[in-house]
Amino acid sequence: MVDERVKHRVEPAALTPLQVEDILTETQGQKQQDDPLFLAVHTDSRTVYPDLLEFPLPLVSDRLKALLEKYMPGLKWKAAVLTNFQQVRQEVYWVLRPPMVDCLSAQTEWYPNDTLKHLVLKPGDIPSSVFRIVGLIEPHIYIDLAVAESLLRRSFTGIRVQRIEMEH
Repeated sequence: MVDERVKHRVEPAALTPLQVEDILTETQGQKQQDDPLFLAVHTDSRTVYPDLLEFPLPLVSDRLKALLEKYMPGLKWKAAVLTNFQQVRQEVYWVLRPPMVDCLSAQTEWYPNDTLKHLVLKPGDIPSSVFRIVGLIEPHIYIDLAVAESLLRRSFTGIRVQRIEMEH
């Protein structure tokens, strides 16, 4: 997840929930697959461009994309160009659209508003090294231990890794 300790991180303009859903579930045949997404940003001299952004979409830097591609060579990517019109600066990020996996345990706990209180995953074969979980409102990206270790060995910025409990 995003490391909240990184101050002054770049913040792209918001998208509507419908736009986010369209981008994350885009099918192979759609024309806009190849068209980059342009997101306006406002920056100043202190702005940091971390390797992971969660809002308004899961976005990763070129460096992080290169690492994730080693674990998920079939993943389809969409370019997202963060554009600051005042400073005429553009940074390329990539929309991360990992597969949705149904792996929630019955032991997962929820708050009354359907947000996650305590996440527990079912043991078994999760078919992907990088994934999102079916049935969660939260936009988090989940990775297996090999990806996490690989990530932590490199000097990525703005990423926090948290262990998830597995059902016993």
